[in-house]
Amino acid sequence: MSSQKKRTKFIFINDRSRIWGLAIKTAGIYFLFGLSWLLLSDLAVLLFVTNEKARIIISGSKGIVFVVLSSLILFTVFYRSLKKLSDKEQIIREKRNELRVMVYYDPLTGLSNRRKLIERVPIFLNERPELGKALLYIDVDNIKLINDSMGHLLGDYLLSKIALRLSENLSKSEEIFRVGGDEFLILMHFNRLAEIQERTTSINNLFETTFLVEKISLHSSVSIGISVFSMHGKDAVELLKFADIAMYQSKKQGKNRAVLFNHTMLTPISERLRIGEQLHQALKNKEFELYMQPQINVTSGKISSFEALLRWKNPILGRVPPNIFIPVAEESRHILLIGEWVLLEACRFIRKLHLTGFSDLSVSVNISILQLMQDNFPDIVLRILKETELNPEALELEITETMLIQSFKQVKKPLENLRNLGIGIALDDFGKGYSSLSYLEQLPITVLKIDKVFIDGIGETEKDTSLTSNIVEIGKKLGLLVVAEGVETTGQLKYLTEQHCDKIQGWIFSKALPQIEAEEFVRVNLGYDQ
Repeated sequence: MSSQKKRTKFIFINDRSRIWGLAIKTAGIYFLFGLSWLLLSDLAVLLFVTNEKARIIISGSKGIVFVVLSSLILFTVFYRSLKKLSDKEQIIREKRNELRVMVYYDPLTGLSNRRKLIERVPIFLNERPELGKALLYIDVDNIKLINDSMGHLLGDYLLSKIALRLSENLSKSEEIFRVGGDEFLILMHFNRLAEIQERTTSINNLFETTFLVEKISLHSSVSIGISVFSMHGKDAVELLKFADIAMYQSKKQGKNRAVLFNHTMLTPISERLRIGEQLHQALKNKEFELYMQPQINVTSGKISSFEALLRWKNPILGRVPPNIFIPVAEESRHILLIGEWVLLEACRFIRKLHLTGFSDLSVSVNISILQLMQDNFPDIVLRILKETELNPEALELEITETMLIQSFKQVKKPLENLRNLGIGIALDDFGKGYSSLSYLEQLPITVLKIDKVFIDGIGETEKDTSLTSNIVEIGKKLGLLVVAEGVETTGQLKYLTEQHCDKIQGWIFSKALPQIEAEEFVRVNLGYDQ
């Protein structure tokens, strides 16, 4: 017998027992009262009533008194029993409501949760067939940064205020759900597709006003993914998945925008699966090659260091760009072994140059957050340095600003341990992630790398030109070396030189080179006389 049937049977037996108990109790009280009345009422009349006429009257009215008293007693018994039953039913109803709230509603925001959404979407899709239906998947941008820098309690306050603002701006036909930590979903009806764009624009506009949380003004934005019933699919599960995929595309495109799903977005997913399959054997099959891009000292015009850049040529996929295969390698954790190989090859390369007389050169190696969060990562780096007999000061490890923002607390200690070994720490793509200066002051950063996006804008837009100048100034004030990457024109070079940028990296001097060509570049640039 199933547990549900056992519970049902138990409840039934329990209820039947209570009914029998009430019946026996009522019958017992009536029996005792009736018997007592028969035995004692006549005796009481004989003892206390001496007048014969009064005795006759009282004896004649005993039946009426009995009926009245027994009715009052039975009423009291039934009333108390039914009141207890009613009170218990009220408690059960309240508990059921509490359970329903726990199951279907989010405790932080009070909004319907993911479970309610899963049940609701199929019904929603079948309602009002004359209207179109869309799912708006909303993700709050950079909430992790607020959680890490200001605490989860403040982050929760912000989420509750965001939920309130979204809820207050719903139309009568819309429904909102909190489907995850920083994710919401709105179900909307529409007459014209253009209404979807108008609606998402209005949602983004809601976030132009800052949120006041614990007397702190916080700015936030949202990325929105859209799927449309019938156009993208007729299945609730598919539409939810497609809206989610579109939302991630929105984040990839720069956040704070809305993206409509299209089926071409599924192609990268299948492509990632193919890449993942090939990555599994790529290191063993020696398909990777490490290229080196020179970094030129602005003052001397001579090479001072290299950045190691990974290249992959697969016999089936051909050449796969790093921005395609690196995320897949991180998802599959192949990046741990690949990253260790890159570090070893880079150290071997620069040590070889040291042995040929170019001992002032150093190398910069990009590392993944997964590598950095390994408990033994500093030990791995130290082992490679010992194996290659390379001075720690000749090695620089690059982390991206995005990594810093998303995982500040996790990376702080490992970076300090690495810096204590004498290894340089470079912050790559600086300026893209809007990290605060307090982060730079708290971390053992030695180098700032200006993102190519700002370099491209030098002389083109006043904003990018000014930002580049400000970044160089920030680096100087913090005592950091500043490297400009992606420099391609003489105008960019001239401006960066005037701003006292320390190093230049880009096609104006050299593209990334195979190691043999990189060695030749050093000999030509520095000469043989060292």
